[in-house]
Amino acid sequence: MIRSTRSMVLRPMEGRNINVQTILRNLSSISGNDSSGANENSNNPNTSSNDAHNRALVQMRDYESFLIGLLHPQPIQSDYFALRAFHVELASIQAKESSVASMRMSWWLDVIYSLYDSGKNAGQNQNSESAGALLSGNPTVAGLKTAIESHKLTKRFFERMVETRINDVERTSNGQFNDVKDMILFFERTNSTFLFLDLECCGIIDEKADAVANSVGIATGIVNSIRSIGYGNVGIPNDLMVKYDIRQNDITDPRSLISASSKGGDIDGDNENINTGSNDNSDLERRQAVQNAVRDMSIVAGKYLQHARKHQAHVPKEGKSAMLPAVSALRYLERLESTNYDVMEEKIRDVENMKSLDGRLWRLGQMMYLGRAWLTGVF
Repeated sequence: MIRSTRSMVLRPMEGRNINVQTILRNLSSISGNDSSGANENSNNPNTSSNDAHNRALVQMRDYESFLIGLLHPQPIQSDYFALRAFHVELASIQAKESSVASMRMSWWLDVIYSLYDSGKNAGQNQNSESAGALLSGNPTVAGLKTAIESHKLTKRFFERMVETRINDVERTSNGQFNDVKDMILFFERTNSTFLFLDLECCGIIDEKADAVANSVGIATGIVNSIRSIGYGNVGIPNDLMVKYDIRQNDITDPRSLISASSKGGDIDGDNENINTGSNDNSDLERRQAVQNAVRDMSIVAGKYLQHARKHQAHVPKEGKSAMLPAVSALRYLERLESTNYDVMEEKIRDVENMKSLDGRLWRLGQMMYLGRAWLTGVF
């Protein structure tokens, strides 16, 4: 889903001093208070406080996106972190009752109306009064206001991101996609749309660049779904669950599958582990079924990433930093393939565990790979 047709415009951006010292300084300034990341409003204490809040929120909940933000052009880093904090807030909304989650997301939709229309459309949702009250008090909302005014960001993109998530929580209680096509459409309307806004912050309004961003957004969304599977989230679309006869309990309570891996067993085709009992064999078979589904998802994500790689030259240099999420997705898929797509494998699960040596090495590697892509402009 590329943006609606409109004239091609490139807004000029300040040049970047590309050197290793800059990369190291940006990647090491994890406190979010480094003055080099402030925009032109950094002299305003409220703006600085809002930016620090948004950086800290992203750092805590989405560290890889935090690193990517540090590699954005300095004048727009605050705008990036406001957008990413908004994206994180939406993705983090969870409630046992879908109506509660929907109401919380509707509040954000009303905030968007208020930001763009100064209250003209506020009231379409029941929380309009509280939304208006927070326009100057919520750090993320304040950051969005600055970003929207600075870059004339497209209102419809914000609406699409929120409306898609509202429809999703009203459709299903566990967030599971009906099929692969449904999954692709969801990430096109959320992740890809976020990247369109990121490109606009970078001064890029270009249909060819959007096509690359569209592929990156879909791929990274699928990869994030895969990463969540090992932690009990139903990230596998229902059609693949049916295809490979996967029980939902295998995903929501994967302890038996994790235990099966620790025994070193593997079933692939006619290769059957004869050193385990029947229950262990059953666990291994179910684990292999999950691997098969993850492999199918990885193939889809890989195709979108290859398309993005092939056409990345269409993204002007000012917008290269917006495409950096592709780096993390590519690297994760490579590691996943090395484990035969086994998300229960400790080598994969430790990617998310910063207390483990593997997790710390993974994070260090992310800094290096992101820095290289930032320097070369190629992922």
